[in-house]
Formats: sequence, C-alpha cells, structure tokens
Amino acid sequence: MSKVYYFLLIISLSFISQVCRAQTAGGTVEGQVVDASTGEPLSFSSVMVFIKGADRDSLVSGAQTTDQGNFSVSHLPAGVLNVRISFIGYQPHDQVITIPTEGQKINMGKVVLSADTKVLKEVQVVGEKSSVEISPEKRIFNVDKNLTSVGGTAESLLRNVPSITIDENGNPNLRNMATTIYVNGKPTQLTLAQIPANQIATVEVISNPSARYDASTTGGIVNLVLKKNREPGYNGIASVGVGNNSRFDATLNLDWKRGKWNVTTLYSLNATRNPLTGYVRRNSMDAVGTTTDYFNQSTNISLNNQFQNGRIVADYNISEHSVITIAGTLIGGAYNTVSNQNYYYSNAEHAVTNYGTRNTTPHNDFTNKGLELDWTRQFSRKGEEIRLRTSITHNRVSNAGDWITTADTVTSTGDIPQEGYPVSNRIDGRIVGNQVLVQLDYVHPVSETAKWEFGLRSFTYGRDQKYLFYEVHSDTSALLQNYSQDAFIRERVNGVYALYSKQFAKQLSMETGLRLEQSSLDGYSRFDGTPFGYHYPSKTGQNIFQSFFPSFSLNKKIDETQEWNFSLSRKVGRPNFRHMFVGIQANDRQNITIGNPKVRPEFVNTGELSYNKTWNRESGSSLQWLATAYYIYEDHTIKPFVQPLATDSSILVTSFQNAKADIQYGVDNTMTYSVGRVSVLANINAYEMILQSVNFSNKLPVYNAKLNVTYKFGAGITAQITGQRRSRGPQLQGYQKAVNGADFSVRKAFMKNKASVTFIVNDIFNSRRFVTIYDQPATYQASMSRREIRYFKVTLQLPLGSITGKPKERKLDRPDIDFSN
Repeated sequence: MSKVYYFLLIISLSFISQVCRAQTAGGTVEGQVVDASTGEPLSFSSVMVFIKGADRDSLVSGAQTTDQGNFSVSHLPAGVLNVRISFIGYQPHDQVITIPTEGQKINMGKVVLSADTKVLKEVQVVGEKSSVEISPEKRIFNVDKNLTSVGGTAESLLRNVPSITIDENGNPNLRNMATTIYVNGKPTQLTLAQIPANQIATVEVISNPSARYDASTTGGIVNLVLKKNREPGYNGIASVGVGNNSRFDATLNLDWKRGKWNVTTLYSLNATRNPLTGYVRRNSMDAVGTTTDYFNQSTNISLNNQFQNGRIVADYNISEHSVITIAGTLIGGAYNTVSNQNYYYSNAEHAVTNYGTRNTTPHNDFTNKGLELDWTRQFSRKGEEIRLRTSITHNRVSNAGDWITTADTVTSTGDIPQEGYPVSNRIDGRIVGNQVLVQLDYVHPVSETAKWEFGLRSFTYGRDQKYLFYEVHSDTSALLQNYSQDAFIRERVNGVYALYSKQFAKQLSMETGLRLEQSSLDGYSRFDGTPFGYHYPSKTGQNIFQSFFPSFSLNKKIDETQEWNFSLSRKVGRPNFRHMFVGIQANDRQNITIGNPKVRPEFVNTGELSYNKTWNRESGSSLQWLATAYYIYEDHTIKPFVQPLATDSSILVTSFQNAKADIQYGVDNTMTYSVGRVSVLANINAYEMILQSVNFSNKLPVYNAKLNVTYKFGAGITAQITGQRRSRGPQLQGYQKAVNGADFSVRKAFMKNKASVTFIVNDIFNSRRFVTIYDQPATYQASMSRREIRYFKVTLQLPLGSITGKPKERKLDRPDIDFSN
C-alpha cells in the first residue's frame, strides 16, 4: 500500500507542477492597489476592465483586490482596454492599456489611490459583523460577540457554540459524537482548557466534512481560527481578568504590519483554584432485586490550573501572489486535581459497617512546542491556487502523584483499622510525543463553472508513554502491571483526495470527491513485548474498502434568500488517547477507568438534508433559519463498558470496547434574529439515539438546546445571557441525567469602543452537574462530577498603539468587517 501511496504522490506532484506552468487563455492584467499617503495595501478595492468604444465603453471583466491589495483579471481580449480602479473614500483611477495578443500579461505595478476629502466628510456607513454566520456547509461563530467567554478558555467558549456540547471530561461533541478539534486547520495535542479564548477569532463548525478533509472526523470538525493582524501599522490589545477562586487571566496581543511584513504576537496567562464537589451513591442487589448493602462517597476537589501561552506569526509577501507564513508556539503549565474523598459502607438496614478516606496529591505539568510553515501561491487564472501547510509539535506531559487510602471497620467495641491499611500508592511516568503534518492542496479551475481540487496529506504522531503504578510499603514498592503502561505508540495516516465541483444551470451545483487513506497504529509494550494496533488496509487486503472515503453534495439555490443542500459522506473514528491508555484515569475507591489497547477504529456513514432561509424586513429586522435533517450510522462504535473487577466484584471497572452500532436520526435547527437593540441566537437539536452491542441495547429521544440573547442599552453598554440544556441521554448500561446551565455578562465600552470592562457570572444557578446512572440487575449507581462552579469575574481590555493607513472617519459598508472592537 505504501508503494501505491508514493506512486500517487509523485504523479500528483508532477500534475500540479505541469499545471502551474500552463498558460492561461486570453490576456491578463495584474497589479497592486495602495494608499497614496501611507503606501499600505487597499484590500477589497474594485477593479473593472472595459473595451474602448466610440460612444461608450463596454464592461469585459472585473475583480476585487486581496488582503494585500493585489488583483489579477484574466480572460481578456486583445486590443485597447480601460482599467478603472475605485475604493470608497478615494478618487478613482483610470488607465488605458493595450494587450497585443492573447496570452499576454500586463503588470500595472503599484496603482496609487488618493483620498477624496470631500467624500470622506460626507460618508459614514457602519457595518457590523453578526454573532454567527450560518450556511449548509459550515457555521462560523464570531468570538468577539460572545461576552461570557471573555478571558476564559476554548472550553467555556464552545459551550455557547450552536450544536456543540461539552461532556464531563471537557471534550466537545457534535450530535453526541466526538468532534475533531483543529487550530488554524491543523490537528492539535492541546486540550480545550489549554487554549485561551482571547486568542481565538472565530470558531468554524463543519458537521459533514467532504473528502477535502481528513477522514477521521466522525463528529464533524471544530476549527479554532486564531487572531491575526489585518490592520496596517502598529496596534494591539491588552486584557486582564480577576475573579473569585483565585481566578486570574491576562492577555497581550501586539501586531505590526508594514510593507511586505505582517507580524502578530500573542501571550496569555491563565490561573485558577477551582473548588469542586462530587459524589457516588451505590445500591447492591441480590438475584431477586433486594438491596443488600450501600456505598456512599463524597469528594472535595481543588482543581489547580495554571498555564502560559505564547505565539508569534509572521507573514511575508514574497510577491504579489505568493505569501509565506512562519509561526511558533510555546505553551506550558500545570494541571493538578487535588482530591479528598470520604466514603462509607452500610448494610441493608443503613448501619455503617466500615468507612475511610482517600487523599490524592498529583504533581503534573506539561509543555508544548510547535513550529509551522505555510506557503500560498495564487495564479493569474481566477480561483487557481496551491497551498502548502506544515507543522511539527513536541509535547511532554508528566504523570505523577501520591494516593493514601485509609479503611476502618466498625465493631461493637470500637472502630479498628482494616488489615493492610492505610495503603499508599505512587504514580510515576510521563508522555513524550512528536507530531508531524505535511499537507499540499491544489485548486485547478476547468472553466468558469467547474474545478478540480487535489490534495496530499501525511500525518505522524509518535509517543513514548509511561504510567507506572506502585503500591508502597514501609521498605518496598511493588509495581502493579495491570494498572501500568510502558509502551511506544506510533500513529500514521497518509492520504490523497480528488474533489470535483460543477455549477449547473438554474443555480444548481454539485460536489463529489474520493479520499484514500493508509492508516496504522503500532504499539509495543515493554513489559511483556506484546505488540498491539491496527493497519488499514491490511497486508492481506481483507479491509481494502475501509480505506476509501467518498463524499457527495448537491446544492440548489432557490433565490437570494433560500437554498437546499443534500450531502453524504463516509468517515472513520480512530481510538484516542483515553481509549488506549491502560493507566487508571478515574481515582475512586469503588470505580476505576482504564483504556483498552485492543480497540479498533469505528466507521461512520452520514447523510444530511439542509434548508437555509433568510428574511430581511424594511423595519430593519432580520431572521435566518438553518434546519438540517440527518441520519448517522456508526459501525463498530467505541463505547465505555462497565464490568466488575475479576478479583473483587465490588469494584466496577470502566473500559472501552467496539460495540455493534450507534444510530442517530433527527433535526438540528439554528436560528438568528435581530431587531433594534436585540439579537438572538438559538439552537435546538432533537434526535433519536440507539445504542447496540452484542449483549446490550438502549435508545432514548434526546435534545440539546441553547439560547443566546444580547441587548445593547446604548452608551456603550451591552448585556448578554446564555442558557444551555442537554436532556437525558442513553448509555449502553444506563443513562446520563439532564445538564442545565446559564451564564450572564455585561460590558461597558469606551474610547470609541476600543476599550471595555466586562463583568461575567458563570453558571448563574450553580447547576452545571454531570450525573451518570449505571443501572444493572446487581448494581444501581449514581455518580456526579463537575467541571466548574459558579464564579464572578471582571475583565479589562485596553487598546495599544495606533492604526494607520486609512483615514480616521472612513468606514466601509461591509457586513463581514466589525468596527465595534
């Protein structure tokens, strides 16, 4: 298979190289538009080309300038032409050019536009970016409009994003399926809690990705697009936030843009000591269902988190059509969950028989270093582009801690320690990983209505994984291999894809593609030399078709206000870190969670039918509604499975296995509404969920709902309240109770909306609890955990530097540019 892959790689590179050198039919005119006073590029300028006529000129073609002020207009006839370049607030520029023969390229160089002072004094049109942009392909959530996540992390931010839910471990899910997290279109080793919300510009949610994307996106893609400087000159912003529970965050963003250089720097500090609580309540029953004994445990936790995040990005315009980007990231910190548990056992009459404590003191820290190199080349032909994306990341996470467990028996003569207690356990180890990504994409327009896209992608993630669990005695330490792991694991995914898009008559468009991936996981245990993992396709060729991932999309635009979209795709869900990590992941007297290195990938088939409708009224109100009906069939789905420990049936062990199927079908609705000072974002996803394994099955109707209401009082004061509800959901051996939460924030802006003070109340009713019910004939157990509790915080944001390169009073009538921040 590797030979086939590299053969396709060579053929594709050769094809791209030939196309890059191909000549475009017709003449071409190109150049760059700049400001006369500053020399800075003028993006979104209008470029129109006319044929000179005796009575009047006839429009031939046109274009808009890029972010760097560059333009290229192709397919022009030979002869004398007039090029007119204009921009709001500037005097237009007309220039006559001559294209002698077809295929000739004319470079106008730098076209200088001078500000029209008369127009600038009269025109003041303000555009404002909406909180969310929705379409059948993706939903884009603009972070600056979400006040409740100011100074928080990506976890608190995604809690308010339509269709996304956050589980009890802080992981995002889309329609109850694990979502793939990208940062600037690339995979990351960071958790959501390690990414500051202040560094994120937008969140893109793609529910049914095409073959253009990596196939391991069963629950869709959430792409976190980091902030990047787009203004000329020197500017930036600084923010600091302080709250209860020792909560503190600070962010410094400095930007510089001049000539061919554009540099963005970001630094964040985030720290908290979050006091949390939890409990476990268990009833054990005999064969006829009569309770025989009880187990109760209460947990007090101090979630001590602190991390620093630094990033620098430099763009260099090699030429008018070529840009290279270099980015470096350094992140480090500590995440320590200090817990104190009190537990007791009682008999059927509720009399306490024994009790004890468990105290856990972890010593964990992490570092993450990353380097990225991207290159983009645009050609004279409209839409033709080649893009290279690369990244290398080094990650280190320590695993260390001390556990002390006591146990006392209640007797008629007094309480006495149980034999062998107290018990001390020590954990040593670390995970060191290296991730390498190389991706090459090429877009080749066939005509004005059709194009091909080709891409290559190679991803490797190797990690040395150590988790050593010791039982400590007075003079010795015994390693418990059943709860330990010492292994090297390497994951590889090599992929190629081809995608064809076509515009038909009557505003009908189609996109179809095929992705071929070679994937493998090779693990080796140093304890006993046992290998584990998988290969797709296998050497015997038995699962060759499990390496093909097709996609299809059909879009019908009814008019400017409504459209339909139908899409199909096939995806793969590969085991993640928690699935395969053998070490104990849950610290509990009667419940432990460990991974299973033997789990295999799961495969998903998804179908969606979407309807998008917009209403704009003369009164100024607007309403947009996106409804998506979907069906998802997940084969060999990876699910948690609970069973008693072989040596002690009172201890429940949660591990992971490949169940038979996970089936979901429902309707996901997203709505935006604005009128006057009020804007509303609402989302409700209602579906039926069916879980099946060899011995268990469960199904429930489920819904997830979110509501975000923003009100502008005037004088720079804006208030926002958000609410979420996740209904009861099924598990193979029980269910999860409903989760409710609400947040509130109010912001006062000043200094022409460039500075602000924001007050936040997280979890107003202190109700965001995760309760899991395990319900089986011999055992009924309810366990509760929390990610955060109610807190209060004040954040101050101040602008730095000055923005040059555009007149002070000029504002463009562009809804996709926000001038309020």
